Amino acid sequence: MTLEVGPLHVEDRLRWTVLWRDYLAFYQTELPGGTYDETWRRILGDTALHGLAARRDGQTAGITHFLFHGSAWTTAPVCYLQDLFVDPAVRGCRIGRALIEGVAGRARQQGTARLYWLTQDHNAAARRLYDRLALNSGFIRYELAL
Repeated sequence: MTLEVGPLHVEDRLRWTVLWRDYLAFYQTELPGGTYDETWRRILGDTALHGLAARRDGQTAGITHFLFHGSAWTTAPVCYLQDLFVDPAVRGCRIGRALIEGVAGRARQQGTARLYWLTQDHNAAARRLYDRLALNSGFIRYELAL
């Protein structure tokens, strides 16, 4: 098995859409159709939103989205890993870890102070990986819809 992590490319669009929809379904979320087009445009364009694909034996098996932003706590930017999803058929093959390491590599290249992400407390499988890779800061997220 070969595993490579790199930027999303135009030819990844169909597979990205399938994985992105599956990710949103896991979190019981649906988005308007135009949001997929706009998100894809932003990932491929010169914007703040970035994406990586994990390719297992040449097939896209996982995706992640991330962005860099400023922080009042440091003069260096920070990196937020916004989304990460691995095809359920190939979970346990180190693809999630490879995607996180790919984002971490990009974050180091940008000179960021830290990389962080969120997950729901019931996402036990992902949390087992995250607990091996990073420190749980103990923060609880609140969200105000506008």
